[in-house]
Amino acid sequence: MTTRYLSCAETAKLIRAQLKIEFPGVKFSVKSKTYSGGASITVGWTDGPTGKQVDSVVGVFAGSGFDGMIDMKYGKTAWLMPDGTASFRKTEGTTGSMGTVPSDEALQPSFKAECVHFGADYVFTNRRYSMPKYAAAVKELCDAYGQPMPELVEGVCGPYSSARGWFADTGRDLETLVRCKLEGQS
Repeated sequence: MTTRYLSCAETAKLIRAQLKIEFPGVKFSVKSKTYSGGASITVGWTDGPTGKQVDSVVGVFAGSGFDGMIDMKYGKTAWLMPDGTASFRKTEGTTGSMGTVPSDEALQPSFKAECVHFGADYVFTNRRYSMPKYAAAVKELCDAYGQPMPELVEGVCGPYSSARGWFADTGRDLETLVRCKLEGQS
């Protein structure tokens, strides 16, 4: 079967289209970057869906994976449907190199599906929080744990708290608790 290779820019265009369908009304920044030895795409947005929700949509558009156990990049191919949706097709994995990622293959979902290799090795996601949403989460946590409300500062990556102390009952700092709350984690 012939594999069509898509550029990083073509992959970014497919990602933009899928995000628009999956999360209407949410404004996303999709930036592609090519460099010696590879390419990547970074998806950014403020508030809206969680990182896990966006990862589930854009993850399939990564043309490579990484096995940290052996510090090795491995390739992946996908099935691309005429409507721009994609699904996993195949990877050789890393077990042949003593890694932990097994080889895997999925059946062709439709006779119209095309075998492709996406141009971005990795797709990264970066969710930011608006100051009102962040401040509400900080206040709720401080009230729940009987802590004073810290000063909030607008930073380069969004709002953050000047309170870096640990919440003894949780074993975590306020910043971690806020991010977990906003991402819907415990």
